[in-house]
Amino acid sequence: MYPITCPGGYPVPAKQGKFEVYGFCVTISDPTADSAFALVDDSTIDQSGETGKLLTTLTDKKGVLIYLKGLANIDTVLAYGFDEPIKTRHGLSIYGTNTVAGSVCVYRR
Repeated sequence: MYPITCPGGYPVPAKQGKFEVYGFCVTISDPTADSAFALVDDSTIDQSGETGKLLTTLTDKKGVLIYLKGLANIDTVLAYGFDEPIKTRHGLSIYGTNTVAGSVCVYRR
């Protein structure tokens, strides 16, 4: 199990292709405000490209693998580990509110 990275070695959780997702973690930007994070098996990802998308909304999105909300003044990190790995069909796109850019790590095999 290792984080999804770009060729330079930096965490890049949005990726096209078929693989297994084991979990994720993301740091909250402002712990005094609510936050949310979602992983989406996105069928609109261009399979000839390399990356998924940064989504601005989950409206009309199918294939949401997980949608986790954080509460203000309680959560400083959102993290989840699946009991069994989740297989993607198209690749991952991500959605987040009140999260630190570059702090998202999605773990795969």
